[in-house]
Amino acid sequence: MKNSHWSLIVLRVAAVLASLLAIFQMFSGFGWAGPWAWHGRSGELGFVLALVAAVGAFVWSRRSGNKGLFMHAAGMAVIGLVQMALGYMSVTLVHQSIGVFYLLGIVALATLSFRKPGAELTRTEPSAVQR
Repeated sequence: MKNSHWSLIVLRVAAVLASLLAIFQMFSGFGWAGPWAWHGRSGELGFVLALVAAVGAFVWSRRSGNKGLFMHAAGMAVIGLVQMALGYMSVTLVHQSIGVFYLLGIVALATLSFRKPGAELTRTEPSAVQR
């Protein structure tokens, strides 16, 4: 019943980095931190981190049975992709509105990966009688 599988560690690290990057994006999007070009590049990196978190959550869901954490991580990756598309199309108001929800969701994913990751299911070999 350990919670130290590599997939959970990957999920936690990717989710924390993505949430820190989302906070930076909020400041750089309004021009408060760094050049404007950093906002787009950090958004692309945030999307990749959300994908990595989703892969880690998928593997962890197979080991723990916690499907909710995987669905949350996959949803954040999809929203990250939508955010990138809206940013490239310069749909500013919708991009900013969904960005607030992305920020809240990715921070929630990071905290949930530490608070309620589920427990690793024990794998038992079938005995000779059960075969």
